[in-house]
This record gives sequence, structure tokens and C-alpha cells, in this order.
Amino acid sequence: MRGEIRNLEDKKLEQRLRSFWAAVIIILLILGGRLWELQIRQGDHYASLAEGNRIRRIRVMPTRGVIYDRNGAEIVRSRPAFTVALVPGGIPQNAEAVLEYLSEILGLTGEELEDAIAKGRRNLYEPVRIMRDVDLSTVVAIEENRMRLPGVFIEEEWVREYLYPNFASHIIGYLGIISEEELKQFGSEYGSSDLVGKTGLEALYESLLRGESGSVTVEVNALSRPVQTVSYIESIPGSNIVTTLDRELQAVAQEAFAAHTETLRKPGDPPLKGAVVALNPKTGEILALVSQPTYDPAKLLDARERSSYYASLINSKDQPLFNRAVQGQYGPGSVFKPFIAVAMLEEKVVTADQIFNATGVSEYGVRDWIVAQGGAPFGPITLREALAMSSNHYFAEFGKEVGIDRLSVWLREFGFGSPTNVIGVTQEASGLVPDREWKRKRFSSYPIYDQAWYPTDTEQISIGQGFVTVTPLQMAVAYSAIANRGVIYQPTLVKEIVAPDGSIIYEHTPTVVKTMDVSHSTWEAVIDGMEAVITHPRGTARRIFQDFPLSIAGKTGSYEIPRQEAHALFAAFAPVDDPELVVVVIVEHGVGGASGAAPIARAVLDAYFGLYEQESSE
Repeated sequence: MRGEIRNLEDKKLEQRLRSFWAAVIIILLILGGRLWELQIRQGDHYASLAEGNRIRRIRVMPTRGVIYDRNGAEIVRSRPAFTVALVPGGIPQNAEAVLEYLSEILGLTGEELEDAIAKGRRNLYEPVRIMRDVDLSTVVAIEENRMRLPGVFIEEEWVREYLYPNFASHIIGYLGIISEEELKQFGSEYGSSDLVGKTGLEALYESLLRGESGSVTVEVNALSRPVQTVSYIESIPGSNIVTTLDRELQAVAQEAFAAHTETLRKPGDPPLKGAVVALNPKTGEILALVSQPTYDPAKLLDARERSSYYASLINSKDQPLFNRAVQGQYGPGSVFKPFIAVAMLEEKVVTADQIFNATGVSEYGVRDWIVAQGGAPFGPITLREALAMSSNHYFAEFGKEVGIDRLSVWLREFGFGSPTNVIGVTQEASGLVPDREWKRKRFSSYPIYDQAWYPTDTEQISIGQGFVTVTPLQMAVAYSAIANRGVIYQPTLVKEIVAPDGSIIYEHTPTVVKTMDVSHSTWEAVIDGMEAVITHPRGTARRIFQDFPLSIAGKTGSYEIPRQEAHALFAAFAPVDDPELVVVVIVEHGVGGASGAAPIARAVLDAYFGLYEQESSE
């Protein structure tokens, strides 16, 4: 009996031993398989990862190209600065203490720091640039606390330097952190924390201004800090852009707008808004382009205030990021009358010397401004006096005789209703030249009688009121057509693009986009009336330009807005016989063209022709 029990126990023990050794063999096979997987099959992959923990390739950012004015003066350049960078893979898993201490040094909230890391994260071992252009005290604080800041290091990088605060900001544009869409668009040459042009020339010529990145391969220590350079590939600087801007004229235009509109502003009201355009009619080169209010692109690079500053720009009712000079669409008021005059003369509904009795009120109720102010009507006048004194009755009457069908054709000949295709601008408004078809579509949901075009609509268009809208740049180009007696050049903000080796990538050649078929006598009659705006005893701009030493042709205007102050407008060119400069000024709610806009244009013309210098030397 005992023998049987013992045999049974021996068998059970033998089964246990077999099970144990089977388990051991299975475990060994699993371990062996895993070792084979790691060391043989994926050995190269993990060796590469191990090497990645020791060897890092860091991109060397190129020097961004310089932006110059037409005379070679630097407007925007790049300078070396210190940048705080972070390698996500170099931070320990329990990173709260590291991030808390880093945010304290940088003066960022925890949310701001985490947001910067999240935006820049592309892979664990690509440096994320947290804050650019930090001061020396920040550099010292980080270097002195290396052990408390694993994965954080200082690198040298080129940063944008705007030499003149708020200067030509809408033209130059600004830089910002690259977005996911932009990262896909630009490709692998860009990192997830790189800066790219967001607006203006910085955006339009991003690929040329940026240059080509280099790289430095370094060996890093346990704190993910570079300790030894393994190899270095030089970066290639970006190309330089020479704009058509005249730095001094641009500064005068900005300062004159701010100074003069301050005299118009009512206590408690915000600064007035508007635009100034000055261009060479013979080439289309823009010498000054102002949009007010403006903004400071340097603040959009400062990590400490970028978010709050951008939010203030976006949320502002004044829309400081909006480029009014090329995107603003305004009713033109009486500065439109020279173009109506060309249509009237060419359509032969009136002659330049034909006398018209301006009683002050048209057939459909358009009134002369002098009558609206309680004065006597102009009485018998010709085209010259009608332009000089800005008779609404005159232009409403003969514009109505031309009719909207032909009037709209003539206005489009001057370029209204279409973008100017200015070189150097990404977004440009078209303005509006209304006609019968436009009104029918625009009011298609209204009763049929509201869709019809009436003579009163034509009268309004003929004095620059009603549905018609233009951009300041369109107006400047159209006035150039009058100055050139029918020749229209493509406007441009870019004169040259120069490669780092000095070779010319692009050089602008003045391009004629249209030569209008208008008689010489028409041009001379219209220009004579525009001169009378300055020289006639009752010319609307006589007081502002009475001592101007050169011949000048211009036109004042105001655009009426229900229950608000009118917009003030002025446009002019000089000298009359050999025009060098066209100036257009629009001041939103500036009331009258002569008082609200013309003084700003006078300051620009004085500066261009050196009259400030002459006055100071006398």
C-alpha cells in the first residue's frame, strides 16, 4: 500500500518537474525571441535611437534678408541674439518642476510655456524655440541652473530688427510662429517653432527672404546640452529686397497724417483713420503708402506680449492690421469729378467752354455745397469753374446726360472696379463701379422697382456719391492717368531683389498697362480745371496751396455718410507739365477735403520737392 502511494507521489513530482522545466523553456524561448527581435531584427533601429540620444542635428537658421528703401537705407534687418530652446525628449517624465522653474525665469505663465512647447513640438529631439531675443540676465540664469533645467539650452539665432517703430508696417508685414498648414506648405526645411512672414513683403517673399538653413551636428550630455561639435554645414543668407519707398517721404506722410488729424479730433474721440498714397506717375513706383492706424511688428515677436498684443489688434474696432491704402473701399466724393469730366467731354454732351447756369439744385435734387450752406448759387460757369469750385449741379446734369451705360465704361477705363495688380501686395480690394446689371443683382430680393437704375442714381455717381467705391491706390493710379495724359503704369512696391552674392534676381521695369484713347484737348481742359482748384480765387484748395511755388493740379472732395461726419479726400499731382508725384489722401470722418485732407498732401509735396529745406534755409 505504502509502495503504491510512494509511486503516485513520485509521478506527481515528475509531472511538476516537467511542467516547471516546460515553463522555464518557454520563458527562455520568449526571452530569446525578444532578444533576437531587439538585437538582430530591430538592432539598427534601436542603435539609431541610442545614437539619437547622444548625437543631435540642430538646424542653423539663416540670416533673413534685409529690406531697404529706394535709396539703400535699411528699414528692416536681422541681428544676432540669444534664444531659449528646449528639447522635449531631454526633459524628465516628471517635468513639472523643470517647467515651473523655466516659466519663472522667462516671465511666462505655465499655460503660455506649455502652449509654446505644444506649438513647437514635432519630434522628441527637435529643439523647440521658446523665447527669442532674451537678455543677458536670462542667459546667465539658465546657464547657472543647468542641473535644474535638463533639456533647456541657449542658442544663438538671428532675429528681426525693425529700425523705425510703426514704420510702413502694412507694407513690410510681420513674422509669426509657423502654423500647421504653413508647415505642410513649406515642407521639411521649416521647423515647428520657426517664424514665417504672415503679412506684407515678409509673407509675399518668404522663400526669398528666409534663405537656406544650415546644420550643426553635436554630441550632447545627459542634460541634452551640446558638449561637442561633430560637423557643421553653413547656412545661406536670404535675399535682400529694395523697395520703391522713400524712407523720408514715408516718415513725413505718417507724421503729417498723425499731426494734422490730431487737430481735427474731437476731445474723447479716438485718433482719426485713413490713408496716404504717393507715387511716381511715370513709373508706377510707390514712394509712400500709409495706413492709419498702424501697429508695431516688433511687439509681435516678443513672446511676453505677443499674444496679448495680437489679441488687442484683432479685437480693436479701428482694425489696425487692415491696410486701408489698398483694401479700404471708400466713396470718392468730388475727387471723382475729373474722371466724370473726361467722360462728358469725350461723349460730347458738353464742351469745355460751354456756359452752364448752376442754379444750385439738379433735376433730381443734387445740391451744390454752397447752396446747402446757405450761400448763393454759382450761376454761369464753364468746366473750369465747375472743377475749381466743385459744382455738384454741373456734374450731376452732364453726368446724367452721359448715362450710366457709358459712364461705367469710362470709369473702368481708368481702372476703377478692378485691382491695380500692384507688385508687392498680397491682398487688394476691387472697389465698385455700379451699373444696371449690378443693381439688378444686388437688389434681386427687393421689389422690381428697387432693382431698376434711375437717373438719380447716375447723378449721385457723377458727383462721387451713391454706390461707387474706390481704394486710395486705385485713385492714385487713376490720377496718374490724368497726369500722364492717358498712360497708366502698373504700380509697384518692389524695385529690386538682390541675391546674397549681389546678383540681381529681379529688377522692376516700368510697365505700361494701358494707354487711354482720349483727345489731347480733353486732357488739357480737365487739367486746366484741376489747376483752377488751386489758382482760381474761389478754388476749393486755394488757401492750402496759395504759396506753393510749383504748378499743381488737384481736387478736393468729401463723401457724405448718413448720421456721421463726411470722409475728407484730396488728390493732386505736380508739376503739371512734367508730373513727378501723385498724392492721394483720405481721412475718415475728416469732414472737408480742403481742411481735412489737403494739408496732409501739402506736407508730402513740400517734403518731396525739398520745400522744407528751402524754408529752413531762408
